[in-house]
Amino acid sequence: MWEWFGTAAAIGACGLIALGTLYLRNRKAHYRDLASNRPGLIANKAPRLQVSEPAPQLTEGFRKVYLARIGNFLEPASLEALRAEALAIAGRKVRSYVPTHKKGGTIAYELIHEACPSCLAFYHSEQIWRFVSKVVGENVGPAGDHDQSAESILYYDEAGDHIQWHFDHNFYDGRQFTALINLVNRSASGGKSASSLVYKSSQGEEIDVDTSENTFVIFEGSRVLHRATPTAQGDLRIMLSMTFNTAPRISAFRELKRRIKDTAFFGLRALWK
Repeated sequence: MWEWFGTAAAIGACGLIALGTLYLRNRKAHYRDLASNRPGLIANKAPRLQVSEPAPQLTEGFRKVYLARIGNFLEPASLEALRAEALAIAGRKVRSYVPTHKKGGTIAYELIHEACPSCLAFYHSEQIWRFVSKVVGENVGPAGDHDQSAESILYYDEAGDHIQWHFDHNFYDGRQFTALINLVNRSASGGKSASSLVYKSSQGEEIDVDTSENTFVIFEGSRVLHRATPTAQGDLRIMLSMTFNTAPRISAFRELKRRIKDTAFFGLRALWK
């Protein structure tokens, strides 16, 4: 009897390993397809910037506080293209609530490939890479296609949506930077929403960052303690969020930890998507 159980367990283990291997092989093929199809998706959709070069003081300031803000970043037509895509796909967002940490909605990188070509083109624009690189003083590029939070759309569209104080964990080799382009920031009365980006200085002072529409914010999340304050009833705040890396390599163990982190945004499916 025990021999039968042992044989059955061995067969089951081999089956799980085979299924896991097949799944990983299929996912890798899927990521290759994303990369090969991307040039056609983003053709002729590159963003047009109103601020083509960062001012020298912006780079100097970043070295001190690891955060930079650029207002009126995009030309109106480019901003409207991003905004229209984010609003059109809002019904497909994944809403999540982690008590004492965050509440809000998210569209993942893979879905952006499917339905938001202008947002995708923004993230893969070499002009954007160069701009961010000059601000942070490092050569950067996009994260891997396996990373659902490499580029995402964040929605604060219900009262009390927020994210508490946190650092952005960097699971990659090298340095990682977060960039946000604010697409919508409105209250029911027409002014700005109650939600804002706040960070703590090295002296512990809480500093509010102006995140009006068309503001581009770049920061090194592993060094900057930050949060998004809660929205009020009728508020709508939508941001295109991106991560840029100096070395987009990641070990299998750190990739697992990164996926566990992403369950706060995309639910348990982040473990296998």
